[in-house]
Amino acid sequence: MRYTAVLAASAMLFGLVACGEKAEPQAIPVTTTQTKGAPAWIDHETVSDGLAAVGIAAANPLKDKQMQRTEAMANGRSNLAAKLKIRVQSAFNQLTQQMKLTTSADRMPVSSEVMQRVQENVSHLLVDQELSGSTPREFWTDPADGTLYVFMVISKENVDSALSTIAKAQIHKEIDQGQTSLKSALDELDAAIAASAS
Repeated sequence: MRYTAVLAASAMLFGLVACGEKAEPQAIPVTTTQTKGAPAWIDHETVSDGLAAVGIAAANPLKDKQMQRTEAMANGRSNLAAKLKIRVQSAFNQLTQQMKLTTSADRMPVSSEVMQRVQENVSHLLVDQELSGSTPREFWTDPADGTLYVFMVISKENVDSALSTIAKAQIHKEIDQGQTSLKSALDELDAAIAASAS
């Protein structure tokens, strides 16, 4: 009986000690990859001097590094295209707001369909032109599974310049086709592009 009491007390003491131990907290990965030493740009794809996106390509069965590199860069350019479209949309939202502020009683407002058409044309032309000028800034291969990451960048100066040139050309095209209410957009365009970059 005494032996049973000692065993019961020992079991209770062991239980209390075991309950008092804390499990190690799970480390939160800095990036989407679990591998230590992954560069921060994998999840924080921003640069002060331009527009950036990450491209990813899994290791292929043929172990063809050049094919993997090409796939990663294509994926990065696709992600850059989405960001360029957002930038154009932001610039045209700014332009629309600024034109509303400066519209006078003697000036006809620009129809939303015309503005949408100009925006879509600018977006399409900007993506086509600027993606060819995008460059890989860094590459990193995950040693755990062979996935290749590439950090693709387009310079801010190139994006702003191309956006301005293409937008002005498209606005002039619409004016030449009778959309004279768009003339005021030319005066507001550069300010709208600058505002959309911040």
